[in-house]
Amino acid sequence: MRDYDYHPSEPDIRVFSVPAQGVLVRSDDAYVGQTRESDPTDPAAPPLVLRHYAFADEWFKINVTFNLAGELIETGPAGDRFAINCDVATPLVWVGSDAAAVDLFLDVLVGQDGTYRVVDREEFEDAASRGLISTVEAEHAEAGLTRLLHWITSGRLQDLVTDIPREVAGEAPPPLAFSRAPLTDVPAVAPYQRRTW
Repeated sequence: MRDYDYHPSEPDIRVFSVPAQGVLVRSDDAYVGQTRESDPTDPAAPPLVLRHYAFADEWFKINVTFNLAGELIETGPAGDRFAINCDVATPLVWVGSDAAAVDLFLDVLVGQDGTYRVVDREEFEDAASRGLISTVEAEHAEAGLTRLLHWITSGRLQDLVTDIPREVAGEAPPPLAFSRAPLTDVPAVAPYQRRTW
């Protein structure tokens, strides 16, 4: 299946394709998929598993990094490492059998120890002021960020991360080729046309 990830500051849509064996959950309410990847900061390192969560009733998506044994691991450059990257985004919408959402610029990076930091606020404020996201989306993004921080501080995020048995990580397939699609191909994420606008 394809996961359409639209960043409103870009002219087209990022398309992440996941083999069927990498789709762990596909329901009206949620999508969970995983792929086996190389570490972008250290290609010589052992492969890692990137697990992606999207929700139809939340204004954020979650990306978690595991080793092949299913243990949470941190990636990224020294001094800026994290195990979980949470993207404030529009809720999951299904386009046929494919998932789609719009990135709303705000991100929360979470370490293995549960510490977190909110990043890209300036990008979010710039996008809102330039009309790349609607006023309604900007308001929901702030509310989504508040809800996401509650998930982190209450332990709900940790529960989500550990809910899938560890051994499932070892079954993650390699991703299919990354591509880009024109915005006209997926009107469900287009400005003025998407349901959240």
